[in-house]
Amino acid sequence: MPGTLSLRDSPHYFRVLVMFVVTSLTAIFATTAILSTYLASYMTSQMMLRDAQVSMEFLNSIVRVENANGYFLGEPAEGDNVADTKELIVHVSRLPDVFRANVYSFDGEVLWSSDKELVGRTFDDNHELEAAMRGELHPEVVVVDRGEKEEHVGLPDDVEEFIEYYIPIWSADGSFVVGAVEVYKAPVSLLAAIHGTVRLARIGAFVAGIILFLGLLLVVLYATRILRRQEARLVEAERLAVVGEMASAVAHGLRNPLAAIRSCAELMDEDDLPDHSRDTVQDIVDQVDRLEAWIRSFLVRTRSDPGGAGDTAHVDVIVQRSLRNFDAQLRKRRIAVELVGSEGNSVAKGGSNEIEQVLNTILSNAIEAMTEGGTIRIGWAPAPGRRIALTVADSGPGLSEAQLQTLFKPFQTSKAAGLGVGLALGRRIAERLGGSLDLRNGAERGVEATLILPARA
Repeated sequence: MPGTLSLRDSPHYFRVLVMFVVTSLTAIFATTAILSTYLASYMTSQMMLRDAQVSMEFLNSIVRVENANGYFLGEPAEGDNVADTKELIVHVSRLPDVFRANVYSFDGEVLWSSDKELVGRTFDDNHELEAAMRGELHPEVVVVDRGEKEEHVGLPDDVEEFIEYYIPIWSADGSFVVGAVEVYKAPVSLLAAIHGTVRLARIGAFVAGIILFLGLLLVVLYATRILRRQEARLVEAERLAVVGEMASAVAHGLRNPLAAIRSCAELMDEDDLPDHSRDTVQDIVDQVDRLEAWIRSFLVRTRSDPGGAGDTAHVDVIVQRSLRNFDAQLRKRRIAVELVGSEGNSVAKGGSNEIEQVLNTILSNAIEAMTEGGTIRIGWAPAPGRRIALTVADSGPGLSEAQLQTLFKPFQTSKAAGLGVGLALGRRIAERLGGSLDLRNGAERGVEATLILPARA
């Protein structure tokens, strides 16, 4: 059936799917990794910048209150200025979470440090200090590498990570920078919040990438399924076109032999025959007339009105006619027929000959499957959407999984003398009439065929 192909049956679709998975995973997770890194960096920098700005405002306010600008400019401290400078140093040393602080003059000399060994020293290539002297504030998280920077020597052993920033100290009128204060802070709560933000950003980006990938994968799988179904229908349509052309040729070719058979039967009927032989001859004439009517209907449908939209058919009449056609085979194989559950409107849209052809195909398959006798149950009932559901259930052995997969594929059959076109044509006729044909195994055994037909109001 269309739509039941697996990816193994369509290697080109499998290759497309693999290419999509690899490409989309690479693109999505590369994008999410970049975005999560940028987002985490931005959020952490904003958190640290806010903390640094608070510290800068606090220290600059102390410098203004204590009038300590001269201390950074190298002016000698006398009288009250000495006390004011000491007060500034006390405030710097007591900043929350600070384990080291350095006070720099405008020329880069360490005026005071919590590490006495650094006092009076200068450090070359200190880009952070140079930026602070330009009035810039650049806090950063630093992982301790005790041999990387001279000013990291002598840090406490229990400190592995800290926040470092240089705070510009402005003049009294705020017009220029007079010095800087370097602060090493190890705020547990802030560092935990920074790491939590980074972790959440990465997890959020990963989850979003997974959701996006799964959504795209579902769309691609759905599109692939539709493409495979359309491809299967196209292949089936091409096969059925060949079947149609062949059937038309066969139908044309049968008309002359059927006319000859009918003429011979009529000539025999004129002879002096026993009654039972005359009945047989009449059966031959009736069957030839039925075949002739079917061929004429088939050729007309093929040329002019393939849908048969204006025709009507009585399902009960078609069932009885089909059963009469198979009466001899049913008796020979000891198969009983039960009409069950027949109710509601039995007038369907479509040509009776076409519907009879589909029903004949179903009955023929059921009879061939029931080699040891059994029962065929036939019934019809209303179906949703103003339709009629005609059901034919046999008590045969049922169908294998392989047979179920190839039931409606043209030229594929499990019968030794079969062509594999009966059910394919039957389903195409049902769909052309606006209905459907499906077969499935029964609940216990046998096969249940359901022919859906549009009902005439």
